[in-house]
Parts: sequence; structure tokens; C-alpha cells
Amino acid sequence: MAQITTLMGETRTKGQVIALDSRKPEQVVSDKQYLKILQLTDLLSRHLDLEDIFKVFSIETGSLVPHNSYRYVSELHKARVKFGKLNRHSLHYHLTIEQMDLGEFTIYRKEPFSTNEVCQFEELLCSLVYPLKNALMYLIAIHSAYKDPLTNINNRAAMDKLLPREVRLAKRHDQRLAMMIMDLDGFKAINDSCGHDAGDRLLKKVAEVVMSRLRDTDMLFRYGGDEFVAALPLTDMQGAIDVADRILVGIKDMDLEGFDGFTEVGMSIGLSMLHAGDDFNRFFIRVDKALYQAKNTGKHKVIVG
Repeated sequence: MAQITTLMGETRTKGQVIALDSRKPEQVVSDKQYLKILQLTDLLSRHLDLEDIFKVFSIETGSLVPHNSYRYVSELHKARVKFGKLNRHSLHYHLTIEQMDLGEFTIYRKEPFSTNEVCQFEELLCSLVYPLKNALMYLIAIHSAYKDPLTNINNRAAMDKLLPREVRLAKRHDQRLAMMIMDLDGFKAINDSCGHDAGDRLLKKVAEVVMSRLRDTDMLFRYGGDEFVAALPLTDMQGAIDVADRILVGIKDMDLEGFDGFTEVGMSIGLSMLHAGDDFNRFFIRVDKALYQAKNTGKHKVIVG
């Protein structure tokens, strides 16, 4: 069996199913418990969604070790799952397998946990680690598929998946949503004169500047070439215009040393708010038309559509 570590620092022996109890490090689980672990592992392995995995695990273990809430956190994988209100008494574990950090898992309830419940729950954790590892590996793969390798921001595939959902959510909850499409002014000249490596360096700098002007709740995508798309949830028109203006200032102030004499670039921005009758396509087309107008009426400006 792969090694499993809790915050108490126990190390398991490979080749055995060991009760995860530092007080009895050599105790082998019973055949009945071993079968329960195998069955639960099989059940959990049918899921790749973290919320589903922990929901099933909590339900299946709750009859043996009652608890009314739980929390999972993996800072490494930027993943969080939480259910119920946190209570006074808890069992807290840091899970690792095959040198992979799986994060921290905690269950809570009002009453203290008995020694027998602690031993039982730590045995049942054996069923969680492999399905959890698979789910995290899937999360990593999905994350990679939706990231632009050059700028490390969301790519076109991520935009096609996430933005229509944002539009639906905003309409369902009657919330404000702003969208902007940004296009660099003068990028082709730098790319042609300084080469593609310089063009790539410029795109990275632009992505960093734009990201630094957005909130954590905003979303930025590289739409293609030197075009970027941003979605700003819960933002009114004036707030969106303020963000766009800050982006323009940041782009204008970029240090272009090493770009063959080019001293500055500009950016044209099309901006609009979600309207009541919009679907994603109608919304996007209106913003794109505003961008086209910005490009054709002087550049380095914001046009509201």
C-alpha cells in the first residue's frame, strides 16, 4: 500500500493495510474493515469531481463515525470543498500518497470523538487517497487544457466554456456583468520588426499588466493573437470604465526597453454591459463591434457598445 501521512506524522508500511493510528502502529485492520475499504475505494473511484468524492465519502463513513460537517483544502491545487458549519470537535488530516501532497481534510461535530472512532476513521481514510489523487490529476489536466501556455492566463477553450455560463448565471440572478475585448495597437509592427520572440515577450507583459488591473473575481482570456477578453461580474458601467482606463494607463506606461526602439504600444477596448435580452453570442458581438469602432476612430481608447 502506498504511504499515507497524517498531521500526526505516522508512516505506513508498504504492502499492508495498516490502521492509521499512531497509538497502535502495527495493527492490521480486520477482514471486514478491509472489505469496507475496498468497496468504498471502488465507489469513490467512479467520481472525478471533488465535491462528489467528499460527499460520498462523508455519507458512507457517517454511519460508522458520525459527523455533521467537513472541509477539504489543497493550497497546492487551489481546491476547496466545504459542507456544513464547523463545530468544536474535529479530526484533521494531511494526506499524501506517493510523494504527492493531496491536501488537508477535516471532519467536525459537537461531541468529542472516541478513540475507537478515531482508529476507525483513519482506517477508512485509506479508501479516499487513490480516488482523491485521480481527481486532482484530472483537475491538473483540465487546468492545463484551459491555460494559454505563453501568458498563463485562460485560453479560448476556457472562454468558450466559462463565459456562456457567466452570462447564464448573471441573467438567472439578475446580476450585472461587464465584458471587454482588448486588442493591442502596434503589435504587428513590433512582431515584424523585432521578431516573434519579442512579440511573445510583449504579450506576456500585456497579460501581466491587464491581470494586475483586474479583481480576483474577474476573468481574463487570451482570445487569440493579440486579443484579450475580460469578464467583470457584479460590476456596473462606471466601474468597468474605470478598470478599462486603468488598463490603458498600464499599457501606455509599459517599459519597452529591448524592443528595437519602440517606446510604447496602445490598446483599443470595446466594452458593454449585459442586457436583459442578451445571450452570450449577442453580448459578445456587441462588445466586438465596440472594439472595431475603437480601432477605427483613433485607437488606444475605450468605446462603450
